[in-house]
Amino acid sequence: MQLLKIRIYNHVGDIRDVDFRPGELNIVTGESSTGKSALLTIVDYCLGRDEATVPRTAMFSTIAWYAVMWQFNDGSRVVAGRRASRTKSNSRAMLQFGGSDLEMPTFDELRENVDSDALRVQIGARIGLDNVTLEANDYGTGPRTVGLGTAALFCLQEQEEIGTKSTLFHRQAEDGIKVSLRDTFPFFLGAVDGDQARKREALRDAKRTLRRADAALDRAESAANEHDTVFRDLLREARAVGLFPNYGLIDAGDYRGAALSILYAGQSATSQPADTEADVRAQDDRRRLEADLARLRNELNRAIAIRDLVLDQRGGETEYSGSLQAQVGRLESIGLLPDHDGDAQRCPLCVQELPERDATVTQLQERLAELRNSLAEVQQVQPRRAQAVARISARIAEIRDALASATRALDAAARSVGEAGPSDVTARQSFVRGRIDAILRSAESSDQEGLDRLRAAQREAELRVRSLDAELSSDEVREQTTSRLNVIGTYLGEYSREFEAESADRPVRLDINALTIVVDEEFGPVELTGFGSGANWVGYHIAAHLALHRYFIGQNRPVPRFLMLDQPSQAHFQGDLSASADGNADREGERVRAMFKVVADFAEAHAGAMQVIIIDHARYADEWFTSHVRYDWHGGEKLIPDSWKQYARKSKGDEG
Repeated sequence: MQLLKIRIYNHVGDIRDVDFRPGELNIVTGESSTGKSALLTIVDYCLGRDEATVPRTAMFSTIAWYAVMWQFNDGSRVVAGRRASRTKSNSRAMLQFGGSDLEMPTFDELRENVDSDALRVQIGARIGLDNVTLEANDYGTGPRTVGLGTAALFCLQEQEEIGTKSTLFHRQAEDGIKVSLRDTFPFFLGAVDGDQARKREALRDAKRTLRRADAALDRAESAANEHDTVFRDLLREARAVGLFPNYGLIDAGDYRGAALSILYAGQSATSQPADTEADVRAQDDRRRLEADLARLRNELNRAIAIRDLVLDQRGGETEYSGSLQAQVGRLESIGLLPDHDGDAQRCPLCVQELPERDATVTQLQERLAELRNSLAEVQQVQPRRAQAVARISARIAEIRDALASATRALDAAARSVGEAGPSDVTARQSFVRGRIDAILRSAESSDQEGLDRLRAAQREAELRVRSLDAELSSDEVREQTTSRLNVIGTYLGEYSREFEAESADRPVRLDINALTIVVDEEFGPVELTGFGSGANWVGYHIAAHLALHRYFIGQNRPVPRFLMLDQPSQAHFQGDLSASADGNADREGERVRAMFKVVADFAEAHAGAMQVIIIDHARYADEWFTSHVRYDWHGGEKLIPDSWKQYARKSKGDEG
């Protein structure tokens, strides 16, 4: 986005055009009071600024409308027009988009068709500032929309801004502008993208998905664990009625497979009543279950006893710790104990010298030190006690589950041993097979394949959350921002040395929190406000903006590709001659010439990609200077033709 034309209209439709060449250096030179500086304020106003800072003198009252034409990278154009308001603020505007053949509107075609916000949104969208919303981070105060209004702050330097040490950017001293710049700098540097609001919403969705996946996996794993317990019980019951599983599967922990082996065996052979040997095995199983039950009860009693003991000890330690803290608090709260042994020579109450040391004070000091040591020892032990209680409680829960399982299996065995005849045994075998089949069917949703699918979904959701978290991480933003600022600092140092700015041979960097230039000296950092001489302030200002735009171009950041500098020579001299009266080159004039040459070289190095507009009173005979002069308003030529004076009275009082 580069500037092609500025047009002003008077109240009868006369026009005055100021044309610029895109992609190169454009110089407007002229005497004071020719309207040169108004060009920058017109551009600022037509970029959507509500406050009309264009002069409101009698001569400027002849102007009815301002219009500015911009050209985008694809050759298309846009015209932004604003009525010349006599009030301090105006929010209405005209906006017209078109192709490469779009022309400036005639006076009769001027119509206010948008407000200033819409103007900035629509033009901003054409340079990549469409729906850019940033989340709060360490550089920001909260969610913020980034638009053309903020991007334009990098492109303008008014006369009173370029030579000041207190601010670095356009309008930085105004309320809210500094915060806006500081908040959005990481975005313009590319440290964060403009999709943070969408990513934040995506992160919330991903976290909800992860919670659902965690819950589904927990339910499935819990069901699988419960089915294992049920299968163990069923296998014991099956053995009690003469149905024997594959013991190899049991040894491998595959209780589901062992239960399936009973069903497969039942499909291939007719069930037979349990023989004598099977009955003996069933009785052996019952005795083993009774032994297991007794062992588990004993283990449960021991675990409960150990937990009670640990809890009693923890309670005692808590009471002891509370007692120690109370004693320490009483001694410390007196506030009369001296900090050093030598103070025991004074009375704690009246601070008078004592004839001999007060033994009471010394004893209290020693007692306080002992109490603190004891308290520290107790506090170190307490976390380990809590961990022990948690481990024992978990073991008690496991033993109780095992007890419940063994009890169910023993009940089943008791019902089977020595009961009924062959027909009842056959019926019981069929009943157990039926139970195994029903439970196997209900367990299908928690089989290994299903668990694997749930685990894969859970891992995928977790990776998605981690990825979005990393992209929105403040640490990542800081690291990315610092890296980019280091690159810009290298450019800044190069240009500062070319401008012969003070201390430019030292490391120079851009501080985006304070929005200033910082030079790192051996004795510490020095901000721009710490340097004297307007020449230094101007040099660092221009160096900073050249460095930033060099970076913006290289990284294709969404910032307009123009830089408008008003009166950069002001800190050096107030004249338009390149040599002194005796013919010798004026040193200050030479410094200005060198400064212009650096800017010209910058524009040439980025020819086509960057437009630089300098408004100044200086002029030189060098070919590189004269070839870039678009307008020379020395000798009477001005922005507003003298012939328009007759319309000044007619426009007086016009409120736009």
